[in-house]
Amino acid sequence: MSRLTEPAIKDGDSLDAASLNDRFTQFSQSGAINAFNFRDGAIDLPHFNVGSISRFLATDMYVTTIGDNRWKHSGYTTRNGQTTGASPYEVLDGGGSPNGTLSFGPLGVTLTAGDLLRVYWDLSIRPRWEGSQPWEGGALFFTFPKAGGGTVNVFSGYGCWAFWLQWDTTSNALTNFVNVPGQGDFNTIVTGARGGNRLDNCNSTSVMQNVIEYGDAADNGAIQDDVDIPIGWTSVDGAWHYQKTAGTVTVYGVRLVFSGPFGAYNDGADNYLVRNDSVAASARLDQQAGSIQAIAMTSG
Repeated sequence: MSRLTEPAIKDGDSLDAASLNDRFTQFSQSGAINAFNFRDGAIDLPHFNVGSISRFLATDMYVTTIGDNRWKHSGYTTRNGQTTGASPYEVLDGGGSPNGTLSFGPLGVTLTAGDLLRVYWDLSIRPRWEGSQPWEGGALFFTFPKAGGGTVNVFSGYGCWAFWLQWDTTSNALTNFVNVPGQGDFNTIVTGARGGNRLDNCNSTSVMQNVIEYGDAADNGAIQDDVDIPIGWTSVDGAWHYQKTAGTVTVYGVRLVFSGPFGAYNDGADNYLVRNDSVAASARLDQQAGSIQAIAMTSG
């Protein structure tokens, strides 16, 4: 696009109203605005409505580090698998104290109708298992025939840890966290005695698988063995956007929590993540460092 140039005012230049106004004459546009003389980057887009959608302006921004922040994973916090009814784990620092909370200060953030709260987070983790393959004794695998006779079982992928958000809307003491709207705690009984959540009640949930297993087809394509691949250190992250539709609410902080192992389940009508209680004792999650960021936006 065209570029406008205007020499800077120098010491000794004579200035009056007319000369100052003349400096802006080149900004006048006699013809139509088009791609050659104007671009969207020249204006502040949040100042404009888009159809029936009001503009959004950021009013508050917050960020904090969380977790066990030791260099190059020289230290980390290990959590065991959990069964139905267990409260989720909080993120811990290197000394074992909870530090997975992002505070919005003594006054909190008040959201009125139309306002938006955006939360983003990340965490360094390592899912793993202790001992032998705990799922081999159940029915959570595919069975393949071997070329030379017999069968080999390959894990079906039924296994993940879940991470989600909670908030405190009571006070800046941050002692009354509950799951954010649209998020359950995976303890509502779904099948048998196993708790879980329907997927449409997992609005702030992110998951990380806890094992990779494949069938080794070394003998002309015939599966001969099951091979496990450790997940290793990796990163899990998530985002949650909440718009207040009516009334007001003051949010004093948000925090990240997690639990596992979970697996997929369908009851014939709906899809769920349910707790895998039978193998929880062998599941482990090594947790390290991460961060949480939040942006509060108001509509105008």
